[in-house]
Amino acid sequence: MTLAYQLRIELRDFKPAIYRDVLVDPATPLPKFHKLIQAAMGWEDEHMHGFAVPIKSERYYRVQANRRFEKPYADNWGEPSNNESRFKLQDVMAAPKDKLLYLYDFGDDWEHVITLNAVVETDTSLPHLLKAQNGCPPEDCGGPVGAEHWASVWSDKAHADHRVALEMFGEHEPGWLDFEALQKAVTKLQPKSRRVK
Repeated sequence: MTLAYQLRIELRDFKPAIYRDVLVDPATPLPKFHKLIQAAMGWEDEHMHGFAVPIKSERYYRVQANRRFEKPYADNWGEPSNNESRFKLQDVMAAPKDKLLYLYDFGDDWEHVITLNAVVETDTSLPHLLKAQNGCPPEDCGGPVGAEHWASVWSDKAHADHRVALEMFGEHEPGWLDFEALQKAVTKLQPKSRRVK
């Protein structure tokens, strides 16, 4: 049996909620945890990202630099944050109800709220995707406000930009989710010796 964090990763500002429930090793370095979030959510990992420890319902950009964890970017401005590669998940959250923010794409600002729901013992290979609800919006669509706009355009065949929306979302309707594809992407992150066949 291995100790694991049971986490909910929820994309902020969406109703109905877009979330993933995962099991992950508490000793996972933050750069590897970033890869897990990308795989579980279905993002394409083409943009910058960062982590932050919020106070109450604080938003990412309000969090002081000493509670932010990012890659050291060459053109960093403002106060330098902590180098994420020096920290593990257990360094930034430890007890149930602890929260962590993950911001993906400093422009579209996809802000995720990560909640530690439980610390459990498991014999499941880690990381593991337990549950998923609703697919993420297309990347580069303008953040939550843009996602809402383009989803309504997708539904309106008379709209001048309907064809653009169809291309943006692909062949599936907004919110469509392929759980098996996400599970496969998460399973690829398991150490090869531990993967369940």
